[in-house]
Amino acid sequence: MSKIVLVEDDELFVKMYQKKFTREGIELEVAFNGLDGFNKIKETKPNLVILDLMMPKMGGVEVLRKLKAEEQLKDIPVIVMTNLNAGSQEVSEAMSLGVKETVLKTDVIPDQIVEIARKYLN
Repeated sequence: MSKIVLVEDDELFVKMYQKKFTREGIELEVAFNGLDGFNKIKETKPNLVILDLMMPKMGGVEVLRKLKAEEQLKDIPVIVMTNLNAGSQEVSEAMSLGVKETVLKTDVIPDQIVEIARKYLN
């Protein structure tokens, strides 16, 4: 079974995606801040990470830097899901660190996120 770690501090988004991914038969682990997210990724070595950029304890860009510095984690595909516009410094930096896609939260529905995730799980 494919496993995804979702690092997101918005509980409403988390609940929505937990229901959707579970229905699709995809295991979803959740962390509500960047520090816990990095630790969960390190512990579970998922097939994919969906990462918010603006979070407490450790921002998404810092999580990405730490992932890329770890030999066992650096090749895990990462999708950034954020409310920041594409021209923001954080989004630009995330792209330079090798994220697969950046998605604006307000522009997608859960079905679309599942579809995007499946591209990197297969």
